[in-house]
Amino acid sequence: MATLVADASDLEPSAKRLKTAPAGTAATGTAGVIRPGLLSADNRTQLRRDHDTSGPYTHLVLKNLCDEQLLRAVRDEVIHNISATYKETDLFKVFQTGDLANMDKLDPESAAKLPNLMKLRGAIYSQEFRKFVEDITGVGDLSGEKTDLSCNVYAQGGHLLNHDDVIGTRAISFIIYLTDPDDPWTAADGGALELYPLVEGVPHTPDVIPATSHLPVWNTMAMFIVQPGKSFHSVQEVLTSEKPRFSISGWFHKATPQEGSQHASLQQLQMKAGEDQIQEHAEFQGSNTGGD
Repeated sequence: MATLVADASDLEPSAKRLKTAPAGTAATGTAGVIRPGLLSADNRTQLRRDHDTSGPYTHLVLKNLCDEQLLRAVRDEVIHNISATYKETDLFKVFQTGDLANMDKLDPESAAKLPNLMKLRGAIYSQEFRKFVEDITGVGDLSGEKTDLSCNVYAQGGHLLNHDDVIGTRAISFIIYLTDPDDPWTAADGGALELYPLVEGVPHTPDVIPATSHLPVWNTMAMFIVQPGKSFHSVQEVLTSEKPRFSISGWFHKATPQEGSQHASLQQLQMKAGEDQIQEHAEFQGSNTGGD
């Protein structure tokens, strides 16, 4: 089985570990997971306004996404119970778990170690939350048929080069940040999500300098509509050796592929759908200690 690092203690959180949360059932809605008030009508209106006026292309960062204690429990479950595989290509350098959709295939003993992660996954892909995402982005109908997300760990030197995320039926990219809540991430740590404008007068070609960047702040969720030849973004190299850039990233999908996928970034076109992810979930060990 692949382990996260040769010495897993290198990615241990600096704060005292939390006790594993008691077993529970996966959520089918947002109650008890997503922060109360986030989904309100008034907030949707403001978020849609923020989305539509953002640049260099439309995007959002949701603050205080989840119940604080539940997300701490999610982080702890992943650190203690999920293995990840080191992946390096010309595009990225990252530790990554398998597709968390495959948690449904776990045996009961393994599933019992991840109750809060399952609740979070269930809430994010629930009809209620998908409708919320549709409302605040204007993306149109999102499919409820596909779950597509994984945990990612960028240790020192980890990065993701500029690309537009266009593969298959992807419609919304999202990242939920699980960086250490007791050691806040700063600009000096690197690892920012960088969004790029297009070169003026040159379609489908990103500039070399990002127009906007967002730090991977605990309990925030960044999202943007996947736009062929436009939604260019990267993850800045992680500079700190003291803590990993830990996140859950994934996609909401449409029923059919987007038009204009021929304008996808070169790196993405060189991959078949899914080759930027592990296809089967890594094994689980109750005693495994890795960080994301």
